[in-house]
Amino acid sequence: MYFSTTDFLTILYFLFCVPQLLFWGIITPLNLWKKKVKIKSFQKPVSVIIAARNEENSLPKLLKALVLQKYHDYEIIVINDRSSDNTEKIIDGFALKYPSIKKINIDTLPHNNSPKKNALTKGIESASNKYLLFTDADCYPSSSLWIQEMSSQFISSDLILGVGLYTCNDKSNVEVFTQFETLHTALLYTSLSNVGVNYMGVGRNIAYTKQLWKSADGFEQHKTILSGDDDLFVNQVAKKERTISYFSKKAITYSKPPITWKEWFRQKTRHLSAGYHYKFSNKLILGTLSTSHIAVYFIYLLLLPLEVTNLIHLSILFLIRIMLVIICFKKFSAVLGEKIKWWKVPILDIMLIAYQIIIGVSSVISKRKTWI
Repeated sequence: MYFSTTDFLTILYFLFCVPQLLFWGIITPLNLWKKKVKIKSFQKPVSVIIAARNEENSLPKLLKALVLQKYHDYEIIVINDRSSDNTEKIIDGFALKYPSIKKINIDTLPHNNSPKKNALTKGIESASNKYLLFTDADCYPSSSLWIQEMSSQFISSDLILGVGLYTCNDKSNVEVFTQFETLHTALLYTSLSNVGVNYMGVGRNIAYTKQLWKSADGFEQHKTILSGDDDLFVNQVAKKERTISYFSKKAITYSKPPITWKEWFRQKTRHLSAGYHYKFSNKLILGTLSTSHIAVYFIYLLLLPLEVTNLIHLSILFLIRIMLVIICFKKFSAVLGEKIKWWKVPILDIMLIAYQIIIGVSSVISKRKTWI
């Protein structure tokens, strides 16, 4: 029996469609359409921890939002990590007015240690409370109920994976793609977490207990790796039964997006460099999803001029996947109070392929040493 190149590509195409349809047709809908979690009353005090270096332009907005949070008992710990601008003065000014704000100064960095992990370690060790909530100095919460909503999940979990987004005015291609890619990343880790695969969180919006941090010996296992205070920590400690992903339009954090492609590229290379150190099982799942995404497009384009017999079936599968992606993005963005035009999703989905190839390679070979 003759087995042609076309037959081989057709079989490959159908095989690569399986993980895509499984993720977008089953796993993600299970996450997006699951029964809404009711906000439970949580009465324990919480420590909000922020590491800051040269954040004089962003920090005031964050601190103003934090002191107005509608939560009965919380402290705000700001770690000033060797700032050369007015960051320390800003913290001091807020601390004088609001006793709940505590400042920690870092003047030197231990040799061969990640700056941000070192700063967060100092903050965690100084925290008065057992329950810790983290965000970045260049972010701000979406509502005055951020602490309440995130901390409410401590009733049944030790590790809470929140969502951090970038503001988007739909004025530039960089902003639009950054929004799409960030939503895509959030969809991946929240949906996989919902089925017990916890591989990452974002430092812009994550919460865990001090006991969980201590049981992992803090960031000691990966303290020399520049990034990963969020995803490598989650990769290390997350347990299915005590980890939850939580997303609500009142529990998001926002930050400004990069304004140029060069800035975006530098940011993503830095953030994704930690992926090399993920567990093999997690890298296998993510690699399968990424490879199948790329392959579905490329093999389909290769088969278009060659395949006649199964062209209708191939096209139906291709369109089903696109429709599922559009539906999931529209639902997720609606839950988060975001807007995304449905007709842009297929275009951005194609752009995501280039992103996965270029950034994936760059994140492995990157040698950046910049503070996060």
